[in-house]
Amino acid sequence: MDSKTNQMETYIKILEGTSVETLYKLPHKQLGAHPTGFVVIHKEPLLIDFPFTICPLFTCSSDEQTLPGSNPHDVVVLYTVEQGSLERVLYTLYETYKETACEKTETSMKRYVFMKQLPPRKIVIPCLKRKENLIPVLQRFQSIELPKEGYRPQILLVEHSPMPELQSVAEDFNCEYIWIFLDPRMPTMPLGQFNKALCYDKAFLYASPAQWYLFHDNDVLVPKRFWSLLDSNVERADTEFLQPYTHRCLLNLKQVVADMFRENLELADKPLDDSMYFPLQPGAPGGSLYLTRQRYLEAGGHDPQFCWGYGPEDALFYHKLELLEPIAFADDPPIEMIHLWHPPAAAHNPFRNEMDFFVKGVFKQKNREEKLAYMKYKEELLKNLMKSNL
Repeated sequence: MDSKTNQMETYIKILEGTSVETLYKLPHKQLGAHPTGFVVIHKEPLLIDFPFTICPLFTCSSDEQTLPGSNPHDVVVLYTVEQGSLERVLYTLYETYKETACEKTETSMKRYVFMKQLPPRKIVIPCLKRKENLIPVLQRFQSIELPKEGYRPQILLVEHSPMPELQSVAEDFNCEYIWIFLDPRMPTMPLGQFNKALCYDKAFLYASPAQWYLFHDNDVLVPKRFWSLLDSNVERADTEFLQPYTHRCLLNLKQVVADMFRENLELADKPLDDSMYFPLQPGAPGGSLYLTRQRYLEAGGHDPQFCWGYGPEDALFYHKLELLEPIAFADDPPIEMIHLWHPPAAAHNPFRNEMDFFVKGVFKQKNREEKLAYMKYKEELLKNLMKSNL
């Protein structure tokens, strides 16, 4: 029996012994973001006689029909004098929401919970090391034009690593944060290598929800007018699923050029010369993906029990989405995304070839009804797990 046959048999045994539900239920560490602002609803007359500068503060009487402000991640506080000092209440809540990732307490709740309306969008970035690329990506999202709703989407960092090395980065940029333990003692298993599919599904299951998700790699820079260009493409294509860049691929910067971009992000606002990036290779399924919450559910999410270790998880997910609607591309208007160079990682996956064969030679070859049935099973699993989290 040759080594390739042994590899495939080992991979199949891992698949047979891996429960996706068990992967989803594994413990993880989670931190919320600090509130983007407070809306204090009061019955009695209220006088703000203390300085409060850590975030916007709005007040309104309980008789008013509409709330001031607009950010869905603001925290609505139902305040009465019996609670004591409003200053103390606000500072306590500011830390509470960060520490416990909570959506509500006994006397407060996130605005979107209070209004029963999901935030329009959310950015999810899976991570393993590469802080030198992640920080410029976060800085870029902070500096580009605001979307039409007038506030920045909340960013969730999902780190799958032996230690929570990027928690401080999440805190510096006020991101939501999930850490999943990567066990280096099991280098061939779904939890022993970076599992991007698990990061995305954990984000969907356990973090605060949104109507649209931008699932985005931690080394990809977006253009200055990204949100308006993205919305124009979604409206034109009338879609719930969009590859949010043109050329069918990213602009992969050469190493020395990427170093310059990390030092000066304003370079991303200027036209690129062909010599600055590698030749285009259309057909890439990964890098960034924009889709609705409903479409993610209908596809059954990702499949961390099949693909891990920089495997073909994006190709598998795209194939499932294609069963629901044709892929829409960000071609009109065009959106060029810039990929910051890093050493190739896929070569470190011992089962990369076996995973490719599973996706192309097994899953894709099943008939449409079989694939849709599997997606329906995954959809119901995700729904049941979300119900159990309530």
